[in-house]
Amino acid sequence: MNRVFLNNESTEIVYEEIAVPIIDSAMQGYNGTIFAYGQTASGKTYTMIGSKDDLGIIPRAIHDIFNKVKKFPDREFLLRVSYMEIYNETITDLLCDTQKMKSLIIREDFSRNPYVGDLTEEVVYTPEMALKWITKGEKNRHYRVTKMNQRSSRSHAIFRMILESREKDEPSNCEGSVKMSHLVSVDEP
Repeated sequence: MNRVFLNNESTEIVYEEIAVPIIDSAMQGYNGTIFAYGQTASGKTYTMIGSKDDLGIIPRAIHDIFNKVKKFPDREFLLRVSYMEIYNETITDLLCDTQKMKSLIIREDFSRNPYVGDLTEEVVYTPEMALKWITKGEKNRHYRVTKMNQRSSRSHAIFRMILESREKDEPSNCEGSVKMSHLVSVDEP
């Protein structure tokens, strides 16, 4: 779904209208993307990340996913996160320590599916764990002052949560028993 939101519409409205249906689909095994696009200083990064007092779409989604997992007692879930940025045509892993940061390369697997080589994926068991990784990633992200605002993101930031689940009573070697989806949130500069 595409929609233009006005400056007087709250993050909660944006979240309920755009993100919730996408998250519900991801819980069922379908990939989904939430993409924030707009003019510099229009509030894209704030809408995606938010603040301590007004959570953005990504933290709301994380909390929502962990709450929804509880509604599937017959399934086991494995949740992983990654966070990268594209800045000046260079892909960087935002979850690495700054001294270990290096340019990453887009590769293809044997089925010709693209992936980012050497991108960190961290397993998360609680919303707090996932939010700590976002905080670390935000510290590594490129920002600078512009004529429009004091702190402007200068990179495309891509936060991905991988939701993997299977029936609890099925053997792990059973064909087709695993559902996997990617929930991707993109904040463009």
